Amino acid sequence: MIGISAKGGTVLARLRAALRHQRVKSVSHLLTGTAATLVITLLSIALVARALGPTAYGILALILTLGQACERLLSFQSWQPLIRYGATLNADDEVEDFSALLKFGLLLDLAGSAAAWAVASIIAIVVHFIGGISFEHTLLSLMFLLSLLFNFNGVATAIFRLTGRYRTIARLQVANALLRLALLAVAFKFGAGLTEMVAVWTVTQILGSLSNLVFALRAAPYKAGVILKASLKNISTRFPGLWRFTWGSNMSLTLWSSAQQVDTLLVGWLADPASAGLFHIAKRVSRIVQQVGSQVESVVYPDLARLAGAGNRRGFLRVLLQTEAILALFGAACFLTILLAGQSLIRLALGDAFAGAVPLMTIQILAVTMTISGAASRASLLALGDQRSVLRTVMACTLAFYCAAPPLILTIGAMGANIAHLLFGVIWLGGLSLHVRKAVKAASWNAPSAPMPDEAPEPFAASPAGRSAPNAL
Repeated sequence: MIGISAKGGTVLARLRAALRHQRVKSVSHLLTGTAATLVITLLSIALVARALGPTAYGILALILTLGQACERLLSFQSWQPLIRYGATLNADDEVEDFSALLKFGLLLDLAGSAAAWAVASIIAIVVHFIGGISFEHTLLSLMFLLSLLFNFNGVATAIFRLTGRYRTIARLQVANALLRLALLAVAFKFGAGLTEMVAVWTVTQILGSLSNLVFALRAAPYKAGVILKASLKNISTRFPGLWRFTWGSNMSLTLWSSAQQVDTLLVGWLADPASAGLFHIAKRVSRIVQQVGSQVESVVYPDLARLAGAGNRRGFLRVLLQTEAILALFGAACFLTILLAGQSLIRLALGDAFAGAVPLMTIQILAVTMTISGAASRASLLALGDQRSVLRTVMACTLAFYCAAPPLILTIGAMGANIAHLLFGVIWLGGLSLHVRKAVKAASWNAPSAPMPDEAPEPFAASPAGRSAPNAL
């Protein structure tokens, strides 16, 4: 009995220690924020759907998707190289390199934002003249696309993740969702139409991006002036392989995002706006689940990069396997919830006119469960500098999606896009798992006693060149 009690006490002690782990706290902040955002988003969707109806909501979905697709396809996702190279630096000792790296990311965001706005605007105008889209809807599209010019989320994301400001991320996320809900509620009360709804989305999108940048710069170890004055001379020499990593990781995310963003446009083109609206509702809910995978990946990516740099194979594999298991269980729980209660929730929130979104949502979340289950594997490959394997996997997934989606949509409507996403998820999860095994075997592991993330020095520690304590919400 004494032995059993001692063993039980040891297990409880390990459990308490695990729950106190900084990584667990960070994930809990993100999951709490995501859960709150999910509830607020559902309320926002309910208001807009009831105000506009299936067809007008479908038009809104196509406008939003055009902007989001161009932003994802053309932005450089600067947070990836910033974390990859910044996680191994120390803000106190390498001020010039760190500030130059942040300035590099800021300029990448600026270039990507301008390119996304220009391309999306040209597409909207061309579709008006060739595709017969009304002048009113084209103007609404151009109004929303202005929000792309304010997208500096890449460098903001990198700073938040490297400084461990996950509570700030969650609070900003919830605050922006609440602001959007409040404005939509006012618009709904006064009988607003499509124009007012697009205006609300445009304003909140801009405010969300700007608030992320402002709070990120306040959390950075240096003042904004230090970052802006940093020299980018010989940046590729100071960070070997920076441009190759940036282009490779960006191309993989571009391909991945194309399948995740263009699907709504394909449904609207090959089916009809009402089907696109139902599909967009399913995507909005499943995207919140997908964000959990991205956010958990954001927590473990810096840790994995530090462990890989330290040569700690045991710690690296432990973080990888634990994260994959957590994400798989979370995705399965979400799928079962929608499977059992989705019909009642949609009818209650949106009404019978949107009941057709339930089966779409169920299959979409099953596909998302597969994609988020591979989030830690993707982060592991990037931490090991093997972005080529990620790119090869994404290319296979994207090719399979685009080969399957159009004929399936023409045959069975919006559900065809979801089945194509299932195919994407199967190839994604299987391909990443195979490449991770190979990459771990090929990597150089030299120190089994290397520090775990808890013991590793924080790269964005207080710096005499900047503020001593970051400001959070």
